[in-house]
Amino acid sequence: ADLAEAISADGLHLPEREAAQALAVRAARPDWILTAAWHGAQDPWTQGLDALILSPVFPAGGTSADKPSMGLIEFRRRCLNAGLPIYALGGIGPDNAASLIGTGTCGLAGVGAIKSAFRADG
Repeated sequence: ADLAEAISADGLHLPEREAAQALAVRAARPDWILTAAWHGAQDPWTQGLDALILSPVFPAGGTSADKPSMGLIEFRRRCLNAGLPIYALGGIGPDNAASLIGTGTCGLAGVGAIKSAFRADG
């Protein structure tokens, strides 16, 4: 939160293990957009949050490489039951992004696909 404050950010994304801090952050900065990661099978922390970023939907690299992907059926179930808007993350690229239509997600996020789009070598 200190860095977000220092750079006059419009919000803050919390790692899953720190999601419960959302209430304190919300009290200090009611104007911020607050999101948190959701990777586990247990119900997510939602109090004080505006949205969750749920991952990995598909097999992914990076920090999600060792996490099992949930697939579309489980992703849709979680979107419908979370009680907050859900952004999809994890293994999303041009070949599978359209398959998220109808799952209840409010949007998608990406790392690998975006990084590869800006690499000079493709």
